[in-house]
Amino acid sequence: MIHWIRHERSVAMRSTFVLMTLMIVAGCDRVEETKPAGKSEAHVESESGTTTNRIAIPASVRQNLGITFVKVERRAVRGTVRIPGQYELRPEARRDYHVMLPGRIELLVTRHQPVKQGDKLFYLDSPGWLKLQTELVASLNAMKRSHADLAVAQANLNELKQSIEFLEQRLANLAKAQMRQVELESQLRDKQNALPRLDAELGAAEVEFSAAHTSYEVMLNTAASFAGIPAEELDPEEAAEGHSHLREREPPWRAVQRLTIRAESDGVVDRLPITNRGWVETGDLVLDTVKPSMLCFHAEALQTDIGKFRDEQLARVVPPPGGSFDLQDYAEGHIHLGVEAHPERRTISVLHLSDSNPKWAKAGMTAYLEVFTDGTELPVNAIPEAAIVRDGLQRVFFRRNPANPDEVIRVEADTGASDERWVEVKSGVRAGDEIVLGGVYPLMLASSSSGAREQGGHFHPDGTFHAGEDD
Repeated sequence: MIHWIRHERSVAMRSTFVLMTLMIVAGCDRVEETKPAGKSEAHVESESGTTTNRIAIPASVRQNLGITFVKVERRAVRGTVRIPGQYELRPEARRDYHVMLPGRIELLVTRHQPVKQGDKLFYLDSPGWLKLQTELVASLNAMKRSHADLAVAQANLNELKQSIEFLEQRLANLAKAQMRQVELESQLRDKQNALPRLDAELGAAEVEFSAAHTSYEVMLNTAASFAGIPAEELDPEEAAEGHSHLREREPPWRAVQRLTIRAESDGVVDRLPITNRGWVETGDLVLDTVKPSMLCFHAEALQTDIGKFRDEQLARVVPPPGGSFDLQDYAEGHIHLGVEAHPERRTISVLHLSDSNPKWAKAGMTAYLEVFTDGTELPVNAIPEAAIVRDGLQRVFFRRNPANPDEVIRVEADTGASDERWVEVKSGVRAGDEIVLGGVYPLMLASSSSGAREQGGHFHPDGTFHAGEDD
């Protein structure tokens, strides 16, 4: 008795659900039937009283029933291995910003804020920077002095060479006149003897200038490393080959009172362990940025399946079933096997890299890795298993009418191989056809010939169902 009551209640609930579905499908329209001559468009009934395989689904019905579509894909079904895993950030996706000098921090960004390369991240007020500036001033002044010493040594040598040349010319003229000037000859010998000394002094001045220049360059690079500012910005003129500008040089670093740290690449601010206006020591982390798009998919395959995989094997990352995910929003790429296996878990890491990631991909999100292990298998037309429902002894799915997007066609499933998520369809579809995925069960009930649906009736605009023809 209890089983009979439950059966009657199930049949009544099913009838009510079917009637509600059909009421949504169209006001006075119903499941489309074969249209004989002489019947009106408002309520058409076939001679045998059976319905056809077409159902009207206008936009309002698709919204109310949550109808979604998925396209028929050409894919290899038999040779597909599916492995669970999750997205992870690549090591190069994260960039840390540490301070090289102690000081006080003034933050200019907030957490989860996108930043572009060159954007200001924070200011650093550091006594250590003032000390570096003092050392830079001393090094710059030493280089200026060495430049002056070099100029003096060069001038002394040139002056001596000109004196020697003058004396030699004068003595030559006296020799032509058959006159000899002992005093001039003595002066010439003295100056010629002094020539090696002045030449050595010039060499020493050049060495001093080179050393001072190198010392300043090293100090400038040190300051650039501590400040996080390129040396070319601290002193743009240092790269010039000539040094005549040394006397008037006033490098930009002399005007820097506090350091401005800028973003080295595009990203999103992630961690901020330092409070604003807080004091930091050398090496402390102020913030870090990440590039959310730089992801890799990490799956764990059983060691017993290692023979099915190889490096550079074609694979794709697909979203988990259910929810609001688009099953056909996936990432294609190649896999790389891990360098070592996990003896305790009896698994081996499989990494998947792709040039582009799905819209839903985020670090930490779980998904599945589909690896195509059999490269010789030809692709076939396939649809998701969830798009097929059972109606009595039949398995059916619904194909969107290519000629009328507001209509679907009920198709009896002629299926083949399955990978437990996608199934081969041998007939009734072509690649690119749209198949109902969400809302398929109400459509099955509306088109079922085995349920408690009333035959030969019609709907009035108020949503009430009436048997027979409209008066």
